[in-house]
This record gives sequence, structure tokens and C-alpha cells, in this order.
Amino acid sequence: MKALRIVLLAVLVAILVPVAQADQIPSGDPVIKTGGGPPVRQDAVTVPASIITTTFSIESPSGTSPGTSPCVLIQGGIMTTSPLCRFQNDISQDGFGESISMLTFDAFGINPSTVTCGFLSASPFTQCGVDPLGTSGTEISFYDGLIPYGAEFSLDFAGFPKDYTFGTTASVSPDPGTLSLVIIGGLGVLIARRMRTASSQE
Repeated sequence: MKALRIVLLAVLVAILVPVAQADQIPSGDPVIKTGGGPPVRQDAVTVPASIITTTFSIESPSGTSPGTSPCVLIQGGIMTTSPLCRFQNDISQDGFGESISMLTFDAFGINPSTVTCGFLSASPFTQCGVDPLGTSGTEISFYDGLIPYGAEFSLDFAGFPKDYTFGTTASVSPDPGTLSLVIIGGLGVLIARRMRTASSQE
């Protein structure tokens, strides 16, 4: 009877230890994907987190977000949870909206030979690349596209360690829509000045 208990205990340990380890070790190689387009419905779950700075951090509590945990956006010490890892570009400088032309993620402690990047439906970018980051990590960049001011996009992280935080940089350029308004406004001012000058000379 005692021998049977020992055998059952050994079997139980053999089953539970790999399960506990599987919970801590990510399955598969790390991957980041971008996507776009607003969701069909807007509620507390699908409302995007607002990005207002060009440098910020994104944390994945499980290492796989939104698959098994939400994304957490960190900007200047303020944390915003995004259950579906949806974000909105609200970056502006000097009162003018900016378009995001490239997103770069710094993944320290992650071997670049294991990381891949890809695209979800309606991704705002068409190209991505993975490069070594010094001797201690990986840089993942998404480019050849644009996230206009006010537009939504999504991210997908899989296979990273638990509680992993990515340092993120958004490269920006003046939003085409905002830039056109500035040009039109400038032309209007020039025309008004010329008309005043012409009428004062008569």
C-alpha cells in the first residue's frame, strides 16, 4: 500500500511540474504583429488607449497579449489598460496632429534570432524588421505605412516572458490633413493681406 502511494505521488509530481513550468515558459518564438481598423462595436472593452507621447512603454502581463492578458500602456507614469491591445494615435506637437510613420519596439534580454514580426488584418504598415539591439536585446520596427492622427491600430504580442515591458518609440510627421489646413490657412492670410494692401493703395 505504501509503495502504491509513492508511485501515485511520483506520477502526480511528474504531471504537475511540467504544467507549472509551461505556465512560466512562453510557448513558441516571440512575435509582434500590427493591425488596424476600428472594431465593429465600441464599449469599455474595445475603446482604444490613447497614445499622446512619442516615447512610451507597453507591458504584457502574461507575455501574450491580448491572447491571455490585456496590454498596459505606460506614458509618463500613467498606466492605461487596453483589454484588446487597441490604441489611438493622439500625438500632437504645437497644437498640430502628427501621423505615426514608424513604430519601434525595444525588447531587452530577447535574442533577435528567435523573434519574428508580422501583420494582422488592415495593418497600417506593410514592412517590418528585426535587428539586434546592442548586445542585449532586439529591436522590432514596423514601417512603410502611416497611422494618421486620430486613427486606431492594434498590436499582438505572443511568446514573451511574463510581465514583459517593451520600450516603444513612434516616429512622427505632420498629419497630411492637419498640414493641408495649415497651408490653406496660410494662403488665406496672404490673400487677405494682399487685398488690404491693394485697397489701401487705391
